[in-house]
Amino acid sequence: METPLSKKLQHFIPFDEWSEDIIEELTPHFREHTLSARKILFKRGQSDDECHFLLSGGIDLADDDFNINGIDADSDENFMALDNTHVVHRYTGITRTPCQLVSVKRAYLELISTWSEFRQSESRSQHDEESDWLERLITSDLFTRIPPANIQKLLSRFEELPASLGDVVIREGEIGEHCYVIKTGGALVTRKADQEEETLAALGPGDLFGEDALVSELPRNASVTMTSSGTLARLSKEDFDPLLKKPVLSYIRESELDTLIDEADTGVIILDVRHTQEASAAPVIRARNVPLSRLRETLKSLERDFIYVTTGGGRAEAAAYILSEAGFDARVLA
Repeated sequence: METPLSKKLQHFIPFDEWSEDIIEELTPHFREHTLSARKILFKRGQSDDECHFLLSGGIDLADDDFNINGIDADSDENFMALDNTHVVHRYTGITRTPCQLVSVKRAYLELISTWSEFRQSESRSQHDEESDWLERLITSDLFTRIPPANIQKLLSRFEELPASLGDVVIREGEIGEHCYVIKTGGALVTRKADQEEETLAALGPGDLFGEDALVSELPRNASVTMTSSGTLARLSKEDFDPLLKKPVLSYIRESELDTLIDEADTGVIILDVRHTQEASAAPVIRARNVPLSRLRETLKSLERDFIYVTTGGGRAEAAAYILSEAGFDARVLA
């Protein structure tokens, strides 16, 4: 029996750390091809948006001085894509014998590699990945705060959408009109930072995203890109506000704040979620500044036993929603 392509590719980096299921997701985007001997696969100085993996045969890599480094499919040196350290090739690749190759878009590999690394760093087990998306959603900290009648209505209002690898579901800077839940597949959350792209999170079945912009009514603060084919459930802002936002958010008036601080059984922390420059120009007394764009990555450092009061206009509601979603006791300073 012929070895499946997914099994062959697990010989190479980064496929060696991926399950066959993840590789199979990428299969429709592979370009399997053969080249006869003495054919050029790529040229030195040429920009290439694909990565090339040698499955059989031999290839010579020639540098500026015409020094030759021969790579054979069964050699120990053949463990990653050919001449893959830069987008622009440093060598010319010429087939020495007939060769079988697999080529795939570099952007797809980077998406899936980053997603896989983030999921591992978040200690997601295989069971978590395969568990029912609906079970994960309704047993989350957020949904324990929503009345059962609302949950039933929510599920009936979700619109199912297909998604493909590389699809940008939401784009940073755009106005939000929907939030989404991943039913099947995976996605990566990224944000532009100093001309580079910063990866914030890896999402899987049962994860809700895109709700921040609906709560704050500010432009999207990140992009979400699919790292596999899958299925999404979409909820409009018109349904999100009464069914999710309203029951989750609690408010406190400024006149009630001192009483809360004095009488609470635990500590009370005021979070100013405006930009650092705004908070410095007009500081809020007793408040700790954590910009909204950085709140999610700060959650792990926050004390869970405290009460958090958020301030900062419309961003305060988004911050309180994020905190509530993560299981914190949060109030919006009205």
